[in-house]
Amino acid sequence: MSVLNVYESKVDTGGKFWPVVHDATIFSLVLMHVIAVGIFGLKKLPWASSLTIPLPILTLIFNSYCQRRFLPIFKGYPAECLINKDRLDRTDPTISSFYEQLVTAYQDPSMKSVRYSEASGSVQSLLHRNNDH
Repeated sequence: MSVLNVYESKVDTGGKFWPVVHDATIFSLVLMHVIAVGIFGLKKLPWASSLTIPLPILTLIFNSYCQRRFLPIFKGYPAECLINKDRLDRTDPTISSFYEQLVTAYQDPSMKSVRYSEASGSVQSLLHRNNDH
């Protein structure tokens, strides 16, 4: 009956999580190799220990290859997906009203215009010190 209850995921990372999984796997492999070298050294197995030493180096070379080859794929969405999202956004009325409200949602106080009037009283210099307190 679980075939009938299939839901479409509302949250999609677009594959952004896979580089994290890859890095964790490479770290675990290198750590396992270092531990294996240590265990073989404690068991007084010099051949096994010396044959295990190239493994972390080969793992790091494989990691650099994967970073160069596959990481750019995970950095951005494909153009087809972005075009489809833009088309959906264009037809969705809630998003267009959201963008209209977003323009005035936050106005930085430093960006507001300030009007000074000379009739408001005496004008003091910014460098003036008040020694009354």
